[in-house]
Amino acid sequence: MYLFLSIPKIVVIFILWNILFPVILLASVDNAADIVAGVSESGFTYKDFISGNFRVQYEGRWAEGNDEDHDTYDYLRFKTKPLFHNKVTISGSGRFSADLDGREPESGAFRDILDSYDHQYNGRIYYLYADIQNPVVGKSSLRLGRQYVYSLENILFDGAKYEQQIGPVESYVFGGLRVSQYSSTYFDTVTGSGVAFRPFVDTRTTLDYVRIIDNEFNDDEVGLNLWQKIYEDVNFYGRYTLLNTLPKDFMVKLSWDKFEWDANIQVSYYRFFHSLGEQSNNISPFFQLLGTLRPFELISMTGYKGFGEKLGVSSGFDYRSVIDIDDEDTFNHDYNRTFLSFNVNNLFFKESKAAFTVEYWNVKGIDHTVDIGVDYDKKIGRFDVGVGTSYSVYKYNFVGSNDLQAVLDSEYTGDVEQKINVRTYYLRLKYLVTTHSDITMRWTSELSDTDPGTFHQIFLSYSMNF
Repeated sequence: MYLFLSIPKIVVIFILWNILFPVILLASVDNAADIVAGVSESGFTYKDFISGNFRVQYEGRWAEGNDEDHDTYDYLRFKTKPLFHNKVTISGSGRFSADLDGREPESGAFRDILDSYDHQYNGRIYYLYADIQNPVVGKSSLRLGRQYVYSLENILFDGAKYEQQIGPVESYVFGGLRVSQYSSTYFDTVTGSGVAFRPFVDTRTTLDYVRIIDNEFNDDEVGLNLWQKIYEDVNFYGRYTLLNTLPKDFMVKLSWDKFEWDANIQVSYYRFFHSLGEQSNNISPFFQLLGTLRPFELISMTGYKGFGEKLGVSSGFDYRSVIDIDDEDTFNHDYNRTFLSFNVNNLFFKESKAAFTVEYWNVKGIDHTVDIGVDYDKKIGRFDVGVGTSYSVYKYNFVGSNDLQAVLDSEYTGDVEQKINVRTYYLRLKYLVTTHSDITMRWTSELSDTDPGTFHQIFLSYSMNF
């Protein structure tokens, strides 16, 4: 209760305005369901023109030592129906944020990229582009605007991408000005191309190329991918990439899926070959925060077996090894992890799901650790309630997740701390306002061996599909 009383009044106002106002507005009209569905008395429906999602969110964080942080976020994602004789569609996604409590000091536990701007408000366009079908010849497409490509690296750029299929061969080419949400890219450029074809019925291969030119580096990356169906239930995937003529990484994956038995097994091997320091920002986006990435290998195996409609059992292990023991550092570790998980439906109550996970960690310097995670979810009318606890040997920053995006959102290397021996407790509440909208609350508390040892976080959000 003390945490809620300590929230500044301006924060409460923003919560009420951004989250509760849309709900009150809908509840105050008789045809709320029709409004969400896009229907009016005149027969006009915007769902014939556009669809997407709108979400407003408040995030509050507290830690020992009176550190706290309060932010709001507004997200919009949309896509139009085909226009201009069904040839053109327009898609977009963006975010507007507000840092409610002002700048965090550089030594603050919650200093992030919002504290580095000149204003407390910030807007971002994640993507905004138009897709044109068959602009020149058949079986082709042209994308114009701000967009992502995922061939070798997740690259955001302002420009064009053209795709063409000729018989069994698919090809593409793209180029434009590189974009970053976190640093200035000036007039950095990116170009690339790729080709995909099927030499045999059960074989597919792709060859991709990316060239990034920034203020200091010119990086060329080439990647080869292969998918092969070996037997009816057995598939193989392999990937090999070169960065500036040197091997970058290599991965092979073998999977077995038996749908009739409700069972699957997957085995993979990943090898990172050479140290990767400061290259172009997109190829090594975390260098300034995490330092040079050193060679390592990772072997993983997972399996799942379902037993009727009530029980599913999964298990697996990860073996991560630093190639040169002298390269082990804060963000590059040796470890072994083994887990066994049980998923049970309708345990104790109908419309409920429960998951029980036992993990064994063997980490140098931390010794052996056996821990248990529990997650229980129950639907009660329009409510969906979930509670649980989980464990992780390592976590980044104070965001309640291992998401590298959170690491990138930190402004200084000193802000990124690796928490050790983290026990997380959480509570989820979701209320279905209409068939197209909901209110969600998530409370998270973390206990770790890293200062500050106690951390709390709350998310409040209102989401609407249109």
